[in-house]
Amino acid sequence: MKERLKELRGRKFIGTAQLADEAAQLVSQFVPRQERQSVSLVPDERTVRYYSTEGLLAPPEGKQGLKSVYGYQHLLQLLVIKRLQAEHLSIRKIKELVEGKSERQLEHLLDVEQRTKAQARSAPKNAATEYLETLLTRPAARVSAAPAPPPSVGFAATASHSAWSRVEVEPGLELHIRDDYRLPDDAKERQRLARKLLSEIQQHGPEPGK
Repeated sequence: MKERLKELRGRKFIGTAQLADEAAQLVSQFVPRQERQSVSLVPDERTVRYYSTEGLLAPPEGKQGLKSVYGYQHLLQLLVIKRLQAEHLSIRKIKELVEGKSERQLEHLLDVEQRTKAQARSAPKNAATEYLETLLTRPAARVSAAPAPPPSVGFAATASHSAWSRVEVEPGLELHIRDDYRLPDDAKERQRLARKLLSEIQQHGPEPGK
């Protein structure tokens, strides 16, 4: 575990400014460089209040005078939010990943714990890729069977007379799967596929909010 973060276990932060300042000092250790101009590089009081309003941060632990009291879990949540934003996840997806997570689970999302040698040998995955991999492996709602659709932009067209199924992964996201398609068995290939899908969604979907 990063030593500075380890020292903050059990620490209380009085007010949004103190919480934001502490997170800002740790961002560079846990968060890739933010490429989007619309998203702040480091959290400040305004972003803490915004994340609280959106339900990304848990309610404060209490009050000290007029100021809210935050804890170690809030600090982890704030760092995880900035990391997932850097990985181009939307506010809605970030909330799904952060909401209800324990301190240990949040530390895992930050890769705080040292990986085992076996983990180090495996291909690295970010949280966005992991989320898409869960979409690839979980059962999806099969909407209907249909003739082959026109090829989507960014994917190569495949001439085939096979039947296609239209699958709703979640509201606003559909897949068209040919009946002879087989998901790769190799973990690295699944990661590659998840990254490709994420790239297509980012290119054709709306720009995520702050």
